[in-house]
Amino acid sequence: MAISSALRRAPWAAAARGLLASRSGWRARPPHPHPHRAERSALLSSLSAPQPGAAADAQLLRVINYEISCAQQDCKKRDWAKELGEGFPFEIQDTEGTNRITLTRRDQKERIEVEAFLPSPADSVEQNGEQEDQVGDDDREGHGSNAAANQYYIPLVVKIHKGTTSSLEISCRSYPDELAIESLAFGPRDGSVDSSDVEARISNLPKEFQQAFNFYLKSRAISSDVMDFLHAYMINKECHEYLAWLRKVKGLIKR
Repeated sequence: MAISSALRRAPWAAAARGLLASRSGWRARPPHPHPHRAERSALLSSLSAPQPGAAADAQLLRVINYEISCAQQDCKKRDWAKELGEGFPFEIQDTEGTNRITLTRRDQKERIEVEAFLPSPADSVEQNGEQEDQVGDDDREGHGSNAAANQYYIPLVVKIHKGTTSSLEISCRSYPDELAIESLAFGPRDGSVDSSDVEARISNLPKEFQQAFNFYLKSRAISSDVMDFLHAYMINKECHEYLAWLRKVKGLIKR
């Protein structure tokens, strides 16, 4: 079930790489001065003194409105189907107001489900340790290690369903330059089985085993191009979810 060369040359793959290169997430770039930094500082400095109720509400609304205006500039409305074109190997399920999306596909007798969560900040010490546990550079599909880029990661749970009653669950961290497998477990999970009996950290397994599981995922279309798309999508989703949250807070304050 290896990915064919035709799939690697598919138009959506080039589009996914372009999405990653143009993503607007602040975590993917070194910090830079915001054009309205002075305005933000002026707003925040006025919060140092206690305010009467009405004045405090008005001040908070001004700060919220400012954050909304910044978020509106950062968030993009994207037609993902148009940008990716035909041939993307997964169906995308996204519900507004949630912190995750699900990618699904069927491959012969398997049903593959990738649950991706909003970006999380990466701990530098932990990231360095995980990089040492991963396979060599030749298994990273051309991605170079970049400490500045690895300021965040996308938490993933890949579920390979075999039939209707059993599955293999693979927990991963998708960094901008590599996919790090963390642990393996059998599913579905319930209270009848001790989790220590069914879960194993990949770092405790032989290197050959780790390498084989990387190829196992790639053969099921969990490729670097799909990860590039996923990073662009989740960073954009995070922006829209934050904007929706700000508007909800504003509505409550104005009541």
